[in-house]
Amino acid sequence: MKSSIFLISFLGLSLSLSAQPLGQIVSMSYTNTPLRVVLSELEQNYQLQFSYSPDRIPVARTVSIRLEEEPLSAAMDDICAQLPIQYRAMGRQILLKPAPAKQESLGQLETPLGKVRQQSPIYPRPVREVEERKRLGRQMPTMPQHQITLLDRPGGDALEKIDFDLYRLPPPPTPVAEPKKDKKGYDSDQRLAQISLLPFLGTNQERSAEITNNLSVNLLWGTNGGVDGLEVGTFYNRIINDVNGAQLAGLGSSVGGDVSGTQISGLFNTSNGNINGLQAAGLFNHSGEGGRAIQAAGLYNVSGGGITGVQAAGLFNQAGGDMGGLQVAALFNHSKGASRSQVAALFNRSGDLHGGQVAMINKAKNVSGFQIGLINIADTVSGVPVGLLNIVRNGYNRVEISANDALFANLSLKLGARSFYNIFQAGLRWDDWPSAAGNVSIQGGSAAAVPASTQYTWGLGYGLGTTRPLNQQLMLNIEAVSMHINELGSWTTDLNLLNQLRLTLDYHGKGRRSSFFAGPVANLMISKLTDAETGQLGSQAIQPAYQLWEAERNATHYQFWVGVQAGVRF
Repeated sequence: MKSSIFLISFLGLSLSLSAQPLGQIVSMSYTNTPLRVVLSELEQNYQLQFSYSPDRIPVARTVSIRLEEEPLSAAMDDICAQLPIQYRAMGRQILLKPAPAKQESLGQLETPLGKVRQQSPIYPRPVREVEERKRLGRQMPTMPQHQITLLDRPGGDALEKIDFDLYRLPPPPTPVAEPKKDKKGYDSDQRLAQISLLPFLGTNQERSAEITNNLSVNLLWGTNGGVDGLEVGTFYNRIINDVNGAQLAGLGSSVGGDVSGTQISGLFNTSNGNINGLQAAGLFNHSGEGGRAIQAAGLYNVSGGGITGVQAAGLFNQAGGDMGGLQVAALFNHSKGASRSQVAALFNRSGDLHGGQVAMINKAKNVSGFQIGLINIADTVSGVPVGLLNIVRNGYNRVEISANDALFANLSLKLGARSFYNIFQAGLRWDDWPSAAGNVSIQGGSAAAVPASTQYTWGLGYGLGTTRPLNQQLMLNIEAVSMHINELGSWTTDLNLLNQLRLTLDYHGKGRRSSFFAGPVANLMISKLTDAETGQLGSQAIQPAYQLWEAERNATHYQFWVGVQAGVRF
């Protein structure tokens, strides 16, 4: 008898445990929170398990609940009042099912017939009620029948054998993959085509921002979830997520995600993600992250990240990262990272340069290619900077004091790289000249010598040079310099040009930047200067003791000779 009482008590305890979750005291506060988040937090906070099909339960819809120390059943009733669902507790597992079309008891579960807003090839076929009931019935575990078995024991008493499998939790449902979410949190959906007049005024109606279309036609202005094919808009196209294919618009197109394909618009194209393909617009193109693309615009192109391809614009181009291609613009190009090639009329600016820059002003960090412009600026150069002024922070920068037979004292500034540098030079010479023509004067009928006076001749010049190391202490410099020579005055207006080709050997001590140099100089003097008194053509100051060649042609005097130059560099 005591054993029967024990079994009956155990049965009552089991039944009470099966109802315990709904009587569990809970507290919660949610405002416009997705059902998925509410169920997940209930499972974590109160050791529950919810079983449902994400295809049938609107877990993305929001609910608002505020409870303080109330049973879980009150919370579930509140949720069911806001959403078309119902529930059943089995142990610590709570099953969720769609509510029937007509409200009946919570224990009776039915599935409403799916409603279709439009019947066309664009929308899926309606769900048949009978087939759906059968499908749900196959998913529900079968409740086993309670079978009573009597056990005899000595003394004539009979005990009831209880089948405890009846009260065990059913096996957990097979996990169902969550529907793919787009970047805005919508359930992804794809349709064959859509046509719209204005945003949300079209065949996709209020779900326009959720749906990806293979073909999209916007008569005026359209907003859609994505494009996987072709979109055409008379004025403006707006895509929330990605574009895979082509997007054409009369005015402009904007994409919230990536573009893999082509964007062509009359005025502008924008993409918040990567662009892999072509962007072409009458005014500007903008890519939020970069990619591999060709951007062509009438005014400017901007890429928020690194880009590989071509940027061509009427005004300027800008890349937020590395530019692994070509930038061409009428005004300037700017790359925050490394660049391959930049061509502009005004200036180019880049990080490391692995190709070439051509503009009036070029600036880069480490140049392993070339720079061609009036002014080239770099930190280091392992290539060639070709310009009127080359400023290389860690380059070949020297001050030089020297002398040669044409100009007795020279001061030079050399700036650039070892492969190519600029030379700015000033030179001076002094000679004893008679104070009057003929070097004589008449005093009382007799000739007397007139004392000579010192006259200064000076010149300013510009040149180019290159240097080649021979060993750790010897270096060969090859330089070409042209200097305008001013004689017997502050400035000589006639052509009076000294051209020099220098080949000097530079010696510097180990670990020292100062050096001594010397070498031959080939001189070519070209002058249209004429002596006012004698009519002699050519320079009167620079008259070498010997010359290899001299000639006069077209009122121009030429003389060529070879001299020597030596000095010190710092």
